Amino acid sequence: MKYLLFDLRDAFRSLRRDRGYTVTVVLTFALTLGAATTVFSIVNSILLKPLAYREPDRLVALREVWEQLADRLPTVEVNEQHFEYWRQHAQSFESMAQYIVRPTNLTGAGEAAQIEVMHASSPMLDVLRIQPAIGRALAAGDEQAGRPAVALISDGFWRQRLSTDPAVLGRSIVLDGRPHVVVGVLPAGVRLLDRDRLTSDVDAIVPIRLDDDHVGWAGDHNNGAVARLRNGVTLAQARAELDVLQRQVSIRATEDAHEPVTLDAVVRHLDDVVVGSARQSLLLLLGSVFAVLLVACSNLANLSLTRATGRVREASIRTALGATRARLVSGAILEQLMLAVVGGALGLWLASSAIALFVKTAPTDLPRASDVALDGRVLMFALALSVLAALFVAIVPAWRMSGREAQADLRSVSTTATGDGRALRARSALLVMQVAVSVTLLVVTGLLTASFMRLLSIDKGFAPDHVLAVRLSMPAERYATESTRQAAYDRIIAAVRALPGVTAASSTSMLPLAGGGQVNGVAPDGDTRPAPERPNANYRFVAPDYFDALGIAILRGRPFRDDERAADRPAPALVSESTAARLWPGQNPLGKRFSRGLTGVDEQGFEVVGVAADARTTTLDATPPLMVYVPYWWRSRAALSLVIRSQTEPLSLAASVRRVIHGIDPDIAVGDTRALMDMVDGSLAPRRYQVRLFVVFGAAALAIALLGVYGVTAYNVSRRRREMSIRLALGARSGDVLALVMRQSAVPVMLGLAAGAAGAVAGGRFVASLLFEVPTKDPFVIGLVVASVGATGMIATWLAARRTLGVDPTASLREE
Repeated sequence: MKYLLFDLRDAFRSLRRDRGYTVTVVLTFALTLGAATTVFSIVNSILLKPLAYREPDRLVALREVWEQLADRLPTVEVNEQHFEYWRQHAQSFESMAQYIVRPTNLTGAGEAAQIEVMHASSPMLDVLRIQPAIGRALAAGDEQAGRPAVALISDGFWRQRLSTDPAVLGRSIVLDGRPHVVVGVLPAGVRLLDRDRLTSDVDAIVPIRLDDDHVGWAGDHNNGAVARLRNGVTLAQARAELDVLQRQVSIRATEDAHEPVTLDAVVRHLDDVVVGSARQSLLLLLGSVFAVLLVACSNLANLSLTRATGRVREASIRTALGATRARLVSGAILEQLMLAVVGGALGLWLASSAIALFVKTAPTDLPRASDVALDGRVLMFALALSVLAALFVAIVPAWRMSGREAQADLRSVSTTATGDGRALRARSALLVMQVAVSVTLLVVTGLLTASFMRLLSIDKGFAPDHVLAVRLSMPAERYATESTRQAAYDRIIAAVRALPGVTAASSTSMLPLAGGGQVNGVAPDGDTRPAPERPNANYRFVAPDYFDALGIAILRGRPFRDDERAADRPAPALVSESTAARLWPGQNPLGKRFSRGLTGVDEQGFEVVGVAADARTTTLDATPPLMVYVPYWWRSRAALSLVIRSQTEPLSLAASVRRVIHGIDPDIAVGDTRALMDMVDGSLAPRRYQVRLFVVFGAAALAIALLGVYGVTAYNVSRRRREMSIRLALGARSGDVLALVMRQSAVPVMLGLAAGAAGAVAGGRFVASLLFEVPTKDPFVIGLVVASVGATGMIATWLAARRTLGVDPTASLREE
C-alpha cells in the first residue's frame, strides 16, 4: 500500500501522455458498460426483482388441465364452480381468489364511458396483501345474491371521474346500468392482474356472484385465479392437494358432460407467470450485450498489448532498478482500473438516459417495463463489471510486459522489432474470439431480422388499411334482452353505414389481433365422437358486412343476410377454409349442418352458407385457427366492437361515429377508437423493438471486430516492415508482398468465421421459439453473415497492410 499513491500518480501521468489511447479506452468502456448496465437493469427489474407485493414468493397462479384436450390446449383457465370447490376444501392456501376483467359501461359520472372492471372473489386484496387507501375491501357477504352491489374504485378513477370527492364512500356509480355503492378506494399506483399480466388499467373491482351468470361444471374455463400459499407449503404440495380435489371435480364435470372428463391442476409462482415468454428474449438480449462487451474488451486488450510492447524498454529499466513482476503487473492493472472507473461512471450516466428512453418506448406487452430503474443491485453490477473488464483488458499485456528479459531488452537497439511470437499469437487469439463472437451475434440478428421481414410480408387474409375499430358497451340492465340489444345493434350499424365516406360497417364480438375469443367444439351432424375428440374452433359473432369491412375473401357461397333471423331453423354460418377442410374433407361444405356439441344445451345449430378465406385475425405469428362466423343476432352481448371501412383516413370518422351513436343513446359508451392498421403495427411492436436492439448490438460488435482486424494487421506488418522492405529492395513486387500479408493475416479471420458459424448453428435452439417461419440453421442467413464479415474483414486487412506498406522501403531500412 505504501507505493499506491506513487503508482496512481505514475499511472495518471502515463495516461495523460497517451491521450489518444486514454480517450479511446474510456469511450469504449463507457459505451459498452453503459449498454450492459442498461440491459441488466431491464433484466433485473423484470426477471430478478420480486413482485411489488408483500411476501411475493408465496403468491401462485392457478390453472387447470383437461386431459382429454391437453394435446390442443395444454392448460385452460379456471372454471368458477371448480374454483369455489377448491376454495371450500383446500388447506394449502391462506387465501384464494378468482377474477376476470371485462369492459363495462359507466354512466352517471360525466359522459358515458367504457372502463375496465375486475370481477373478483372477495379475498382478492387479501391474497395480494393490498390495503385500500380509503374504506374497506370486498367482504364475503358482498358475493351473496340479493345483497347491494358494491365496488372498489381505483385512485385514478376517483380523481378523474369523481373529482377526488372526499365523501366518495357510499356514493353510487352506475356500471352496466346497475348502481354500485363505492365502499373503498385502492392505493395510487397499485397494479392488479389481467390474464396473468400486471395492469394498472383496472378502474374498479366488483364481487363475482355465481348466481348472476350460472356456469356448469363442464367447460366454461374463463377465469384467472391467484392464491397465497400457507407458510411452509411448497408448490408440489399445493398441486398434489388440488389434484386430489380435481378427482372429485372430475366426477361432477363428467356427470354434466355425459362423457369422461379428467382434470388436473397447475400451480406456478406468480412471478414466473407474469414474466412469461419475455424471459427468453430478455436473457438473449443480455447475452448479446455481453457478447459486444467481450468483443470490445478483446479489442482493448489487443490495443493495450500493442501499447505495452512499445513500453518494453521502460519496463526493462524498471526491472533492472529492482521493480518486481508483481509491481509491474499491479501498475498496468491500476491504469486500466482508472480508465474503467471513469468509463463506468460515464456509462452509468448513459445508462440512466437509456433507461428513461426504454420506459417510454418499450412495447406495451412487455411485463413490468415501467419498473425498470437503476438501483443498488444495478450499481453493484456496474462496479463489478467495470473491475472485471479492466482486469480482462490489463492482465495479458501486463503479464507479457513483466515477463521480458531486462538485459536482452536493454541491449536491443531496435525501435520497431519490439514484439515477439507469443505476443503475436495472443493478439491473433483475441482476434479469433472477436470475429467468432461477432459472427454468432450477427447470425442471431440476421435470423431475427429475416423472421420479422417474413412476418411483415405474410398474407394476413384481411386488409387492415382504411379500417376504423371502435369498442362499444351498453348499459346491460337496460339492454337485458336479446331483442333490445339487437334493435340497438341494427340502428347503430345502419347509422354508421350511412356516414359519408363509409363503404362497409359491421360489428364483431372480437376485434382482429385482440385474442382468441370464444372457443367451442364443432360437431357436424352425424358425428358421434366424444367431445374431446372433435375439433375446436374460434367463434366470431358478426354482422353481414363483416367480410367486406375487413376485406376477407368469401371463396364459396355467400355471407348471411339480415332476413335469415328465423328462430325455428338452424342459423346461417360461414366457416373458414381450413375449418371446411377439417370437417368435410373432399366434400362441398355448403348446406352442411353442425352444432357446438354441448351436452344438455338445446340449440338449432348452424347451416353453412359460405366459406371464407383463412385469416390471421387472432395473431399474426401463428397458423390461423379454425374459425366459425355466426350472425350477431344469434348471440349478442352488451359489449361489442365496430369495424368500419372508409374511403378516407380512418380516424377522420371517429367524431362522426361517436356523434351518431350518442344520438341513438347517450348512455352507450364509446371506448377505444383506433385505426386497425395501428393495431397491426402494435402487434408487431415487440418483434420490431427486439430486431432494432439486436441490429444495434450486432453492428457495434462487427465495427469493433473490424477495428481489431485492422489493428492486428497493422501491428503485424509494422513488426515485419524491415523484412518486407528487404523483399522489395531485392526486387519483389509490392503486389506479391501485399498478397503474402493478406494470406497470413486472413488466417485468424477465417478461424473466427468458422468458429462463429459453428457457434451460431449450435446455439440456434436458444432462438428457435422467437423465429417465425425461419429455420435456426438457415443457410442463406449464415452464409450471408459469414461472407459479409469475411469480406469486410479482408477489406480492413487490405487497408491496414496497404497503409503500412506504403512507407518508403529505404526509410525503413535506415530505421536501425
